[in-house]
Amino acid sequence: MADPEILAVPPVEAVEHFRAKGRHVGFDWRDTDAAQHVRSFTVAKAMRLDILEDVRAAVDAAVADGISFREFAERLEPTLRRKGWWGRREMVDPATGERRTVQLGSPRRLRTIFDTNIRMAGAHGRWQRVQRLKDRLPYLRYVAVLDARLRPEHRAWHGVVLPVDHSFWRTHFPPNGWRCRCAAVQLGDDDLERYGYRVSPDPAVRTRPWTNARTGRAVQVPVGIDPGFAHNVGDVARAAEMLDERVAAAPPDVRVAARPVHVEDFRRAGHLLRREILRASGEPGDAGFADRARAEILRRLRDERGAGTVAVQDVRPAARSGRHLPRDREAARRVREAAARFPASWVRAANAGALRVARNGSDAGGFYLAPWDRPRKWTLPGVGGRRVVSVPAGVALLSLDGHAGTALHEYVHHLQRAMPGLQRLFAEEHRRRTARPDGSRDPILPLERYPGHVGQEDDYVDAYFGRRYDGDGGDPLEVLARAMEYTLEKSFGWEWLHELAREDPLMLDLALGVLFHYDP
Repeated sequence: MADPEILAVPPVEAVEHFRAKGRHVGFDWRDTDAAQHVRSFTVAKAMRLDILEDVRAAVDAAVADGISFREFAERLEPTLRRKGWWGRREMVDPATGERRTVQLGSPRRLRTIFDTNIRMAGAHGRWQRVQRLKDRLPYLRYVAVLDARLRPEHRAWHGVVLPVDHSFWRTHFPPNGWRCRCAAVQLGDDDLERYGYRVSPDPAVRTRPWTNARTGRAVQVPVGIDPGFAHNVGDVARAAEMLDERVAAAPPDVRVAARPVHVEDFRRAGHLLRREILRASGEPGDAGFADRARAEILRRLRDERGAGTVAVQDVRPAARSGRHLPRDREAARRVREAAARFPASWVRAANAGALRVARNGSDAGGFYLAPWDRPRKWTLPGVGGRRVVSVPAGVALLSLDGHAGTALHEYVHHLQRAMPGLQRLFAEEHRRRTARPDGSRDPILPLERYPGHVGQEDDYVDAYFGRRYDGDGGDPLEVLARAMEYTLEKSFGWEWLHELAREDPLMLDLALGVLFHYDP
């Protein structure tokens, strides 16, 4: 009997779990323990990050889109062949210094990578749903594929019915080995009565010793479960989250080595925060969710990151005289209010650059112009006609309409210039989202919702995230600004945070991760 193809699109928890992973380079699968596997994406002997990212992108498409193995292999194999990661090659084992002939890419390895990552991501997503529904569906039933290829131990577990929180599921929640096809079905009391099931007696779990020859660590593995699978993916994820929480609570000299560095690190930290905020605010779609969630985010930013405690320096109206001066003063006040929503360290960084603010026509949008090395005059759309403002050398200009969200959005561009490391994180996120398995990128095309603008719409909740200004060679400048605007402000009468939490929780995770963990 051929293996069933994995085609169903997994729950959102599976996609989130996979995309929140960091990267781990390892020579052998035994070099990575269970907790690292949950937190990091790794492929044995993929010792170059570009190779690892190629495989990761293909697996991401498989997890998110439910593509078949055939399509997965057709996308990935040409890239790996072109980069030389295919067939048998000589490599040096970093643990021993030994030069060995090893198997890199092959159809069999691609099948293993495809199956294992999809099954493990799916198991994580299913376990999150199991925990969420256990009050109504408090039991799990082990279900095996009863054919000639079934392992004897897995056949013995078929039909076992136990409470969701029984210790059996800490080690036996499927998959329980390479190419394991078993599943666990969640049931309620009505299901037990309907099908005649009974809660099983505690299964006898026998273990055997197994020593990891790579690390020397000896562990007990349940008989019938392959080494590396003797854990519940969801439980190990919680253990990893608890470790993150302990690190976050540790003194600065202890946690400095564990500070987020990569996009995935910040996203994982943000995922923890989002879960806490959801517990306090309810689910997206609930009445008043966005107001409650935003209030909780801002409260924590004040308490934990000093938001609002650093005065904004050298932010003044652009016009010195004339009838527009009161409107310019109002615009400058809005910028100061927007800055009070950001971490104190961010505002200090932005204070290194002077900023002039002007209010333009009510429907003219806004823009940010970086400092020039000489005085400049700029023509702005104004109420009742256009006007010219003068900007001194070395000073940035920020032009606003009447919306609070515009003030925050344009101030983020000022932060963006002051903190290039923060901008690089969101540029990397854009490159990841717009990358194709063959190494090319999504084309830059007119944005349907924004006439006159071009960009890479990808799967952003709003095409403006992907707007581009100077062709494919320039940085995407709107991803960071739009993410902060959606997270921290209600604008144009629309609850952006509700939409971001519901449609793109991964972007919200990244925004929260940097707000609470990034320092210039």
